[in-house]
Amino acid sequence: MMSTSLGDLGNYIKEHSDSSLRELAEQIYDESAAYRSNQGKEGIYQTFRTSLLLICDALITGSTENIVSRLSNAGADRAQEGFLIEDVLLGIRLLRELVWDQLERCMVTNGPMSLVDVRILERLLHLLSRTMMLGYSQTFQQTIKAVEKQAAEIEAQRYTIREIGTPILPLYPGVIALPLVGAIDSYRATQVLERLLEEISAKQADIVIIDITGVPVVDTGVANYLLQTARAAQLIGAQVVLVGIGAEIAQTLVQLGVNLSQLKVHATLQDGIRYALGQLGFEIRAL
Repeated sequence: MMSTSLGDLGNYIKEHSDSSLRELAEQIYDESAAYRSNQGKEGIYQTFRTSLLLICDALITGSTENIVSRLSNAGADRAQEGFLIEDVLLGIRLLRELVWDQLERCMVTNGPMSLVDVRILERLLHLLSRTMMLGYSQTFQQTIKAVEKQAAEIEAQRYTIREIGTPILPLYPGVIALPLVGAIDSYRATQVLERLLEEISAKQADIVIIDITGVPVVDTGVANYLLQTARAAQLIGAQVVLVGIGAEIAQTLVQLGVNLSQLKVHATLQDGIRYALGQLGFEIRAL
């Protein structure tokens, strides 16, 4: 009585599976956006043809060494290309179905396959699934860790930039200074406010001197940021003293109709420090 061996099945698939592979590629192309965008229809066909030939070689030779190494790499490649697990599982399922379909067709010609060989075939297909998924999951986890590490590094860099870009200087117990340099936009203004409020609480500051000597342009937007900062500082018990307003900036603020009456304003940092110490009951005198 004729029967189908594993080697017979491997040779049969090599010779008769091309049209089935084309249908598989069409289905994956239609159902998987990741395969469609990364490989295209012909690329999908070639990818699964390679996998199928590895299965055939394993069936013919009885060795799984090549299939394990190659399919593990294939799983890793899918993870690096950004495939979802659903995409990988779709490909595995359709490839397994193709092999079982080819077995049914082969047995029509060659006769039935022994139960022992059917179990070997199932173990081989299970190995295919496990190897692909293991390669995918390991690389996926490595990618997640790399992204998390990169995110932590970016956050650390942001913190460093924030510290450098918003230096808070303790001048005297209860008095801190914030020298601002460069343009101020909404993002930086938010950072300045957050950091300043943190330092007011941490250092229990009563007076905050904000020096805008190094700010090139003070318009209504910047003035509003300063007023918001002053109001927020007052809510936690600190007074804001604004220094560094030159003649040109003062003229601009007047023309814009900006009202800084809520702030104590002094021309220079020295004047601001003198005022702050005076508020605390101290006085600067020449020796």
